[in-house]
Amino acid sequence: MKDTLRWIAFLLLFVPGLVTPPAHAALQEAQCNYYLPLVEGTGIAYEHFDRRDRLEYRQEIRIVSVASKEGEVHATMETKHFDRRNRLQHEGTFGIICHGDVLQLDLQSLMDQAMLEAYEGMEMVFEGGEMMIPSELSVGQSLPDATLDISVRSSGMQVAEMTMQITDRQVTARENITVPAGTFEAYRIVYNTHIEMRAMGIPIRTNTQTVEYHAREVGVVRTEIYDQRERLQSYQVLSEIF
Repeated sequence: MKDTLRWIAFLLLFVPGLVTPPAHAALQEAQCNYYLPLVEGTGIAYEHFDRRDRLEYRQEIRIVSVASKEGEVHATMETKHFDRRNRLQHEGTFGIICHGDVLQLDLQSLMDQAMLEAYEGMEMVFEGGEMMIPSELSVGQSLPDATLDISVRSSGMQVAEMTMQITDRQVTARENITVPAGTFEAYRIVYNTHIEMRAMGIPIRTNTQTVEYHAREVGVVRTEIYDQRERLQSYQVLSEIF
């Protein structure tokens, strides 16, 4: 459960952009202006710490491909998850789409593949799961909510289900943030996450508040996760751009 929640939190932290030389004309057509211009083969790395500043894991994201399709820009990203001893734990790929001036993240494609393998051979149904991110941010701006529902069935019987709701997304400030990768001027975005998982009819509920810092041409540089009592539970920082 703890690893699942960590992964869900991570997928909500990363807001990539799509600028590569071959796709530049397509990006102009789609009016995309993202916060993280990237080139195929390049990537970024994050380090995740607990509330006592102890390293828990490291994440790498690399751009595999970028292509234009009918006025939209599609990118495939490769992600790797390492433990505190830098041992590879699991890896996978996910996709993002730009249409108009909006970045669309498919939360379904970002789900932890190691977690999903536990349900191999079972029927999994996904509903919803698109988080929209406008190309321009401004202090006081409200961002759209997002919901993802997952149902797992075996032999016609429901084995487990999960609902993830992202609400109250607000751009609250613009400030300078220093992380291992450098110092950046960033927008502060705050939102609430409610996760409910049910296995054999037993519910497990989690409510958290997330604070993100988005820097133009870099992406998310720092993220903080708080519990319902506003106590810091963990944080993540941008450690490298490569």
